[in-house]
Formats: sequence, C-alpha cells, structure tokens
Amino acid sequence: MVDPRVERTIIRMEEQLHTGISVAELATAVGLSVSQLARLFRAASGLTPGAYLRQLRMARAKLLIERSSLTISEVMSQVGIRDPSHFARDFRRAFGVGPRELRQQLRTPGAQPYAGFTDKS
Repeated sequence: MVDPRVERTIIRMEEQLHTGISVAELATAVGLSVSQLARLFRAASGLTPGAYLRQLRMARAKLLIERSSLTISEVMSQVGIRDPSHFARDFRRAFGVGPRELRQQLRTPGAQPYAGFTDKS
C-alpha cells in the first residue's frame, strides 16, 4: 500500500507541473520534511521525488513536441522549466535526442523518433 502522502505528492506534481514546483514545496504541502518525503517516495516508486518529477516533465514535454505545434519555449513553459540548456540536457538524457532534433525527425517523412527513456537516475 502506497502512503497517501506519496499519492498526494504525485497528484500535486501532475496538477502543478507547469508551475515549476520544487520538491521542498511538495514536501511542505504534505507535511513532511524533504528527507522524509524522499524516503517514503523512494520506497513507493523506486525513484526520488526529484527524479520522478523530472521524468514526468520530460514525458509531458515529449508528448507536447510530438503532438502540438507549440514552440520549444512554449513546451518548456508548459512543463515548468525556464532554463533552455537545462531542458535540452535533461531531454537528451531522457530520450537520446534533443527536443529540436526530435521535432526535426517528426518533420522528416519516414523517420522514427526514439520512444523510450534512457535516464537511469
């Protein structure tokens, strides 16, 4: 059984993904310290809250790049990331290709973009 505070944290991550919410803010919202939340979260999901949030952001970003006409800057805003180099680095780690490269692959007839996560953090 998953701790209800972990479940609430995941729901809050999904609802506030666009805000750039931090792990400290998430911990405070469920009445835990950052270290307590990290321990419970890792036990429930196998990931730290930060790693889970990063994967959630990258998965949403990839979906937006694939299925919308939003610019890369608009995608970043939708997933709560302000730093373009940070976004590009995390995206490349997650999918093995940068966000602009993925967009270009999608525009190339017959191209098959990489579909899985590569980040093991």
